[in-house]
Amino acid sequence: MKALVIDVETWPDDANANLELLIRDVNQLKSKSVGYEKTMWERIGTELEKVDVESLGFDHPICFGVLDIKSEPFTKMPGSFCDIFKEPFEKYKLDHNDMIMDTCREIIHNEESKIKLDEDLSNVEFGKWLDSSERLQEMARRILESL
Repeated sequence: MKALVIDVETWPDDANANLELLIRDVNQLKSKSVGYEKTMWERIGTELEKVDVESLGFDHPICFGVLDIKSEPFTKMPGSFCDIFKEPFEKYKLDHNDMIMDTCREIIHNEESKIKLDEDLSNVEFGKWLDSSERLQEMARRILESL
């Protein structure tokens, strides 16, 4: 059995590119917000500017361009400050949706089924999907329609 190989030379570049996109998105949200929500996005932007992806590790959500309130840098913020995240984040929280859950399970299953345990995965590119772009677009369309 061969394990997935992470290219130690290139993953930081991919992770930094994802971080830059995340910072750009946060800056856009900051410019469109007011009050506590603006303060929240400003603080997130400040914290993201301090992030060193190599110290986080290749599998940290930020390295994939994902904000996760249960991981750094959020866990290092004072509890009193994190309270301002609760109300605005409710606006972005999705209610449970079976269609979305089923589609996500299908995406994961499809990706997992394409990986054979005895396959050499050294040529798999970091951040690239194994599914075809048409298939992924169809799944994204299904998710968006269910919203």
